Amino acid sequence: MKNASCTPDMLKTAFTQFLGIILVLSPSLWGQQRDANATTAGTEFAQEILSRVSGLPSLAVTFQNLSSMPPEMQESAQNAVFTGLKNAGIRLLPAETAAGEIQIAFSEDWKEYLWIANIKSPSGARMLTKKVARLQPSTVPSTQVLVLHKAVLWQQDGPILDFYREAQNMVLLEPDQISVYANDGGQWRLRQTLAITHPRPWPRDLRGRLLVNGLQINAFMPGTMCSGSLAPPALDCRASDDPWLVDQGTLTAFFSATRNFFTGVLAGQNAGASVPPFFSGATWPGPGQKQWLFAGTDGRARLFENDLAQPAALFNGWGSTLAVIHSGCGPGWQLLVSAPRDAIRADTIQAVEIAGHEALPASSAIDFSGTVTALWTSGKNADVVNGIMQSPGKERYEAFTLSVTCGQ
Repeated sequence: MKNASCTPDMLKTAFTQFLGIILVLSPSLWGQQRDANATTAGTEFAQEILSRVSGLPSLAVTFQNLSSMPPEMQESAQNAVFTGLKNAGIRLLPAETAAGEIQIAFSEDWKEYLWIANIKSPSGARMLTKKVARLQPSTVPSTQVLVLHKAVLWQQDGPILDFYREAQNMVLLEPDQISVYANDGGQWRLRQTLAITHPRPWPRDLRGRLLVNGLQINAFMPGTMCSGSLAPPALDCRASDDPWLVDQGTLTAFFSATRNFFTGVLAGQNAGASVPPFFSGATWPGPGQKQWLFAGTDGRARLFENDLAQPAALFNGWGSTLAVIHSGCGPGWQLLVSAPRDAIRADTIQAVEIAGHEALPASSAIDFSGTVTALWTSGKNADVVNGIMQSPGKERYEAFTLSVTCGQ
């Protein structure tokens, strides 16, 4: 009988299957590790509380989650605190009959969770704070490594709010005009400008949205909408609170006339629904369901599944700009998200994928030399994202595109 041998193709197939198993199990294993750490931290927190309530036979304990901590992690932490107190002989009673009261709030800052216990007893009130590390999921191994590609289309002194580009034409939305360029031998030449009129001064951190359909153009600005055509050149602007198209699908929402964010009131197919105010949003099809993600003005990104009644998950650590892209790689759809802004770090853009209720990195981050002020999904196939970057401390703006390829 001959010994079985493995060919290179067989080894490659087996390795691919192994990676596929890792892809399925990684979100689950990550969740188990996160909840186990919460249990350990909860047990330690209970011991610290016990050292400050010595002699009390009973306590009333309540919890409030003010952080992005997932429900499963919160439950693990609460159960660990309850178990630690019970094991020490503390009876858990309603506030009316307990000898003392503990109000525990799960909060956070940009780096870690902050668990705060307000302890009330006959001897007085005191506060206990515990810092708990926020574990970051590592990149999920994949048979395809996603690669982000950036292409700079245009740079100028002066703000760019949005842009549209096809093979021979480029249209720029600026604060006071729409500029139309034609491709002349590989060089963009200004062909015409269309003035934007507005009845009142623009708000700070002005934003805008440009939609081009053939020769027809629409520009959405805070409290103003402009409609017209590229040929013959014409543009009419009027005061308006019409909803803006948020992504390249059917997500539309009302934009504040005096600020730089969406109010949270949705329109179109989602009319009647509302979410917390947000800077940017996206919608895409998930496995048997529809998914929405909004970058809230409070620094949290909220994931909704199937309906917009209640967030399925909250994410921290992202910036205010995000957009969905259809790459065909992996699950087919990825989210491009920016980093939180600060005075030290330059902006970055990274592709992430939603697996269950976890956001997992799907690519390396691209570094930028300035602040990414806008990201919009572009193209009928949603396979390109348009972006605007402002150089630090300058009125220098850059229009760029981002695309994704499936590596090996």
